[in-house]
Amino acid sequence: MTAFIANDIQLKSVPVQAFRAKLTWLLWFGGLMGVTAVLGLFMYRGNPQPSAIAWMVYLIGVAAILFQPRYGIYLLLFMSLVGDGFLLYWFPFSKNFSSYESLLYLNDKLIFSPLESYFILTFLSWLVRDAIQRKFKIYFGELTLPALIFIGFIVFGLVYGIGTGGNVSIGLWEARPIFYLPLGLILVSNLLTKRKHVDRLMWAAMLALFIEGVIGVYTFVVLLEGNRGHLEAITEHSAAIHMNTLFVLALGVWLFKGSWAKRIILPLMVPPVMLTYLVTERRSSFVALVVALMLMAILLFRENRTAFYLIIPPAAMIGLVYIAAFWNSSGALAMPAQAVKSVIASDQTNAKDQASSLYRLIENANSSFTIEQKPLTGVGFGQKFYILVPLPDISFFEWWEYITHNSVIWIWMKTGVGGFFSLIFMIGMTLMTGARVLWRMPRNDMSAIAMTAVFYIMMHFIYAYVDMSWDNQSMVYVGMMMGLINVLERIVERPVKVEPVRYLWQRPSAPAPVIVPFPDEPSSW
Repeated sequence: MTAFIANDIQLKSVPVQAFRAKLTWLLWFGGLMGVTAVLGLFMYRGNPQPSAIAWMVYLIGVAAILFQPRYGIYLLLFMSLVGDGFLLYWFPFSKNFSSYESLLYLNDKLIFSPLESYFILTFLSWLVRDAIQRKFKIYFGELTLPALIFIGFIVFGLVYGIGTGGNVSIGLWEARPIFYLPLGLILVSNLLTKRKHVDRLMWAAMLALFIEGVIGVYTFVVLLEGNRGHLEAITEHSAAIHMNTLFVLALGVWLFKGSWAKRIILPLMVPPVMLTYLVTERRSSFVALVVALMLMAILLFRENRTAFYLIIPPAAMIGLVYIAAFWNSSGALAMPAQAVKSVIASDQTNAKDQASSLYRLIENANSSFTIEQKPLTGVGFGQKFYILVPLPDISFFEWWEYITHNSVIWIWMKTGVGGFFSLIFMIGMTLMTGARVLWRMPRNDMSAIAMTAVFYIMMHFIYAYVDMSWDNQSMVYVGMMMGLINVLERIVERPVKVEPVRYLWQRPSAPAPVIVPFPDEPSSW
């Protein structure tokens, strides 16, 4: 009887499997025909143009997402980080289809971007695939709820600001990138299921930063002939804080004895990125990096005390000598020393840095005054903050009356006390969960990646305290690093299949290191 029921179920499942296969084939055929039609149209109109190549890349990305939604995560992170608005003003990924300078310009009314279209396609591909396979299940983890509570207050600030007469266009532009954070978190938490998926995501990020660094070197050395002139920076402000993650991961794979591929390749990627980083001269990003390096020294003390005593004291002495030598210098090489100086002796910095600091102090005073007027609700997105103390003229920045440098207090000013405390709760939960995840990772690539994710969240919000941080690139990166922290334990807990030896000269594969139990947990070893 049992065998009869099993056979009956198997027979019923055959038509279902055939239907799924046919539907998959039709979808792929339709997609292929669509891409072919678009490429044919470009060829008919004339010779290949940069926009035609951009559209080809975009459509290949669409096809990759439809084939495997996980590829959408890699593409979203890579394309976001590689497209710097200063270095590549024409790069279309985070620009709207209505942006004239974009290679993917279509129409003035299409006020959404390729980045957002990839987010939507990745979600649809994931949900439709799971629905067809009848295995739909969402993994929340510990960080999804804090992120959703925070985004709920962002929605409140948007509705309240526009509802009380705020500028709709500016309000949407202010809040729009913040929605990428929970989207990235949910996608990573649900679509990355294996250690190799985590590896690929980090490689996508590091490759994007390396390409950005190479383009930065070319821009500075060739186009600017080694002289930045009147330019404040050659990259977007947030680019430097992203580059910090390459430096952290390059050190982390040595700290935790990661794969030799990463130990060799990542340090080779550092020089061009470091040069661009120095030329960009973002003091806040270097302060954040110093904090990360100090925490890494503590981890080194825990992992290898002999190495700690061999490396850290000499490095500290060299650092002190460097700071003393460049204390009163200027230029790219002196940037780290000037960053330290701005923290411990701000009154001794140069006129430019003092003017920048003074502007932020006045801006903070106006932010505090605005919060005092509306502490519960904030003014809302699309509304100007109140100006008690007149600010120096920076009218070249069209949103100077809406967005402040202190991105943490800005949330309170825009969304009220609930938005501020939900942000603090989300950051605190992320760092607390991240510390536990880092403790439990096996001492290999997973530990280095966990450390990089946790340190990036920390560095980003140190940077956010003094600079504008709610931009497209950063929100995608923050969301995905939060997603990694959210799901890493779940991934590493899963057993890894040991690959059989295929050739006589190969060594047998060793079992993958398992997750580390807490001291009070019974050991599984």
